[in-house]
Amino acid sequence: MSPVHYKVIMKAILHKKLIAVCILLFYNASIFAQSMADRSDNNNAFVNWAQKHAFTLQASDKATDDKDLYPVKQMIGEARVVALGEPAHGFREPLAFRNRLFKFLVHHCGFTTIAIEGDLAQSRLAADYIAGGRGTAKDAAAALSISEPAAENIELLNWMRQYNADSAHTIKLRFYGMDIQMIGFPGDTTPNHSALDQVLAYLQQVDESAARRAHFELAFYLTQMSVVRYPALSLKDQNTLTTVLENIVALLERQRIAFINRSTKDAYEWANRNAIAALQRDRMMRVMPPDQPGKIPPNAWKAMNARDVAMADNINWILHNGANGGKVLVFAHNAHVKNAPTAGGVWDAFALPPNSAGEYLRSILGNDLFIIGSSIAPEPTTLQANSIDKALLKVDRSKYILDLRTAARLPEVAKWLSISRPMQANKVSFFLLPVSTAFDALLFLDRDDGR
Repeated sequence: MSPVHYKVIMKAILHKKLIAVCILLFYNASIFAQSMADRSDNNNAFVNWAQKHAFTLQASDKATDDKDLYPVKQMIGEARVVALGEPAHGFREPLAFRNRLFKFLVHHCGFTTIAIEGDLAQSRLAADYIAGGRGTAKDAAAALSISEPAAENIELLNWMRQYNADSAHTIKLRFYGMDIQMIGFPGDTTPNHSALDQVLAYLQQVDESAARRAHFELAFYLTQMSVVRYPALSLKDQNTLTTVLENIVALLERQRIAFINRSTKDAYEWANRNAIAALQRDRMMRVMPPDQPGKIPPNAWKAMNARDVAMADNINWILHNGANGGKVLVFAHNAHVKNAPTAGGVWDAFALPPNSAGEYLRSILGNDLFIIGSSIAPEPTTLQANSIDKALLKVDRSKYILDLRTAARLPEVAKWLSISRPMQANKVSFFLLPVSTAFDALLFLDRDDGR
């Protein structure tokens, strides 16, 4: 693997993107994938079952009603969190389906909140915008993107703002990023500490003495919070920074009642969560291995674990504190929502398979979590022979969803779904996972008309 590929992968860990594409590792790992999956390549039983049990979906931009989504409502049942995955960032169709599904869940299933794979601190702009605040949807969406914001993200924010402006809707919708704060691009020396900036601004409002003390203790470290400088801190400095961050979190927790009385509950919750987000990033950076030019550091799995632990914790907080008593739709890469470790393809460079946010959430929420994985416009030239995507392509539907749990009654199909097999990720790489463990349902869209 070239140094360029390694830098892209580390960018993915540091930002809100999955590990990037590495074609060489993909081809080298393909042989291993074949040995792990069902060698017979006989997916007929699954395809026949899927043909009978698939629920056809309308194209999101051409849907005339929402009748095709009622089977999804039945699948979800009473789950309070629905996690919808996408196989790669940048597809249009998953975003369009996400928007359509969220609107349906709001109107018919008691959902009030959406949490996306984006920086929690930066999502405050979107949260304020949909509540009637200043700015534009494009600006709010841009704060959560490293490129031009997707039209679907802008459309979602505008719809949520309009919904909240209607006085007939007494329970207002909420929007959050669930990810660790971005720190910057590989090689970047520019400090990035927006979560702490929001915390310090809040402390200035509610406790000027505590704000001055925090500013003084953080002054040096705020200049070091970049991709290059953060990992270069001495162990002593790392320990001191961690202690300062822990003390800020402890102060906010200890002074909860007093601080809420001096501000608002919503302002306090945002400040407290941003302080926790800063500590989450610190924990990830402390286990980030040194750069190893030409390869992925085997111990980089620890940083991925730290990131997904943080995502799960943030989602659990959103459910219990930020959802206005309603349910939550989570939207992120399949790598994060799946209830399975991350293995196969480029991820086999790790010494251990990192655990996903979906695994942590399943352990916390149990059946209150419903996970929908997705296969969107799979690339045939890079599909593994025994992949789930290849089988899904054989079903005579262009857009559909499957409730995988109903396959448990058919031993041959259940066995096929229980075997670790490839699932395409980021177009040219793949995961190895037992599909029926990783997901409760699968969404398939045969093409993507997007960017």
